[in-house]
Amino acid sequence: MSIKVWFDKVPGVIKFFILRAFAIFITWQVLYNFILLPARIPDRFLTNITAFSTSKLLSVFYYNVEHVYALTNSTRLALIKINGAKIIGVADPCNALDIYVLYVSFLFCFPGNWKRRLLFIALGVPYIFALNTVRCVMIAWLNMNYRGWVEISHHYIFTTALYLLVFHVWALYTKKGMNHAA
Repeated sequence: MSIKVWFDKVPGVIKFFILRAFAIFITWQVLYNFILLPARIPDRFLTNITAFSTSKLLSVFYYNVEHVYALTNSTRLALIKINGAKIIGVADPCNALDIYVLYVSFLFCFPGNWKRRLLFIALGVPYIFALNTVRCVMIAWLNMNYRGWVEISHHYIFTTALYLLVFHVWALYTKKGMNHAA
């Protein structure tokens, strides 16, 4: 069965979702890779603010917590130190940009009311930011106390948990969104 034959059998709402998702994906990839990434926009800001918020949350539990910003386009890592010792580095891939883009893109792909969509963006982006900050704090804690758990937690456990929590918000959006589709 060819793609065209298969696509012709797909219901209209799903076609809309797939075509919009494809258009957003291509647009984002071109915009990010050719314009934003070379200038580190918004990566530098997100990496630095993630390191800042992580250090502030860590300072609730530890003394002498500091963060060192990634100030240049070539420096793609912000450091968090406790008592002068490097605890973790927050690299650009750890700033949750991919999750923000995925989350917001899904909201634009799914049919819905603009007010509801903007509400879910306004509440969802800070929610993801908070979750990512907690994730970074937990990685820092593991790095200080249980180094053997850092890699599996960083790459699999915390990443899976973050995506599941974002998926839950999507489910809330779609559950109510079907009644508010416009």
